[in-house]
Amino acid sequence: MKRLIMTALLVGAAMTPALAADQYTVVKDTVGNCSAVVASPGGYPGMQVLSDKNYSSLEEANKSLDSVKDCNGLVR
Repeated sequence: MKRLIMTALLVGAAMTPALAADQYTVVKDTVGNCSAVVASPGGYPGMQVLSDKNYSSLEEANKSLDSVKDCNGLVR
């Protein structure tokens, strides 16, 4: 019984990060195309983050791309 409880706790702890909601941000890549991507605390090498705001859904982040003026193209 003790093993079963310990196993359940370990599985629950391992699944917790997978259940976290993704946050999205808007970036410009090295050739000037803009897109919405999953926000990363480490950033994206070679890409410029265009907004400090994080969006709760990909659709919301894609809508914000329409207001970005300094892009060669939009990648959705």
